[in-house]
Amino acid sequence: MKVLLILLTFACAFTFSAAEAQKAGDTPHITQKFKTGRQGNLLVETSGGNISVEQGKENEVMVEMYVRSGGDYLSGNAAEKVLERFDINISAQGGNVEAVAKRKPGSWGWNSPSISFVVYTPYDYACILQTSGGSISISGVRGAQKVKTSGGRIHIEEVVGDMQAQTSGGSIDIKNYQGKINASTSGGSIKVENGDGTFNLKTSGGQIRLDGVNGAIDAQTSGGSINARVELLESYLTLRTSGGSISASVPQDMGMDIDLKGNNVKCKLNNFQGVTERSRIQGSVNGGGIPVKMSTSGGSVNLDYN
Repeated sequence: MKVLLILLTFACAFTFSAAEAQKAGDTPHITQKFKTGRQGNLLVETSGGNISVEQGKENEVMVEMYVRSGGDYLSGNAAEKVLERFDINISAQGGNVEAVAKRKPGSWGWNSPSISFVVYTPYDYACILQTSGGSISISGVRGAQKVKTSGGRIHIEEVVGDMQAQTSGGSIDIKNYQGKINASTSGGSIKVENGDGTFNLKTSGGQIRLDGVNGAIDAQTSGGSINARVELLESYLTLRTSGGSISASVPQDMGMDIDLKGNNVKCKLNNFQGVTERSRIQGSVNGGGIPVKMSTSGGSVNLDYN
């Protein structure tokens, strides 16, 4: 067992990607490596910086911490002076690793500094990632994942396992995902590219786009359009919007029970039994089967085939 405990202090931040800092040649203020097993749990919290988790070595977790203030990335004495305003804990017990940065009371102000973390883990790591104002990126891991930010973007790629993803003001991008995911944003768009599993997606003000998705899908937006290309449909397909249009394509020759509602509804009806109207199509296709529901209060609905 190896333990490192660092007690420092720090404050909140503007959106910044620590991973991008590496590409620009910036170096972390602290780098700490922990010998672990192939499986474990990771907790990362910060009040305003960004969080990035990527797959690294098989039996090691490496934590990098970046310090930023007034638009500049700091090191040495300048970083240490800023960190006097914050509490930081970077520690490990067995396969459980924590990287937590908490702002001390009264440390808010103009040009408030931020702390960002980049963490490299083995493949089988379950992560809890939370920041109040930055973006979150997670890739190349397997296990139960939970990510939350109050105002930044969320990027998910090459992740396997059940997942919760929530942001109050940014977009959510999901690529090459397998599992069951609940993803929600209050003001951004949601995009899924190549996914397999169960997708529960919700945004209050952005569009939703799904491209090359297999599984069960429930997608809802209050003010944007929805576009979906489903390669393999399982269990159900539910698409809802209050103010935009919906367009979806599904596999041909599939048995479906369809219920389509909108200002103008279009669908290629092969082997169909039911009712067709300008604003509503309801019935069974190819003998019925998987329920497909698409509805909008302020746009058109179009269901086609791949």
